[in-house]
Amino acid sequence: LYKVRFIVHPKPLGLIGAKRTGGDAAVGDVIVFFDCHVKPDANYWIPFVKHLEANPRRVVVPVITELDVDKWQEVNRPRGGGMSKCYLTFDAQFKWTDDNTDFVPLMSGGLLAMRKTWWDELSGLDPEMRGWGGENIDQSLRIWRCGGEIVS
Repeated sequence: LYKVRFIVHPKPLGLIGAKRTGGDAAVGDVIVFFDCHVKPDANYWIPFVKHLEANPRRVVVPVITELDVDKWQEVNRPRGGGMSKCYLTFDAQFKWTDDNTDFVPLMSGGLLAMRKTWWDELSGLDPEMRGWGGENIDQSLRIWRCGGEIVS
């Protein structure tokens, strides 16, 4: 049986405010965020937990694949898996990349798993961030600068 809590805000806080409230209110050991366009595999949590057990200051991001939202099925899954790694150029362009490591320089927004203790230590999401966009850059930089790592 699942225990679900609903948190209702007296006024709209936007996506980031809602995620921040949810992360702050979480009571489990692990926090997982998936945006509505992400369909996790049936046992997605097994490698996520293994990654988090290996390093409590680790954040895990899933591979992003193409999803047919009408059928709720993955389509055209690339042989190597999909996308999960991003980087930022000196002129502030957000780009996708791939290499042969598990490490992710910059994560995409909206999909991640991390230990609740690491969320709290990083102070969750920036309380001044109101709308979508940029939270992934802010959070990625804080994770790396505070001695953490991001893997896929």
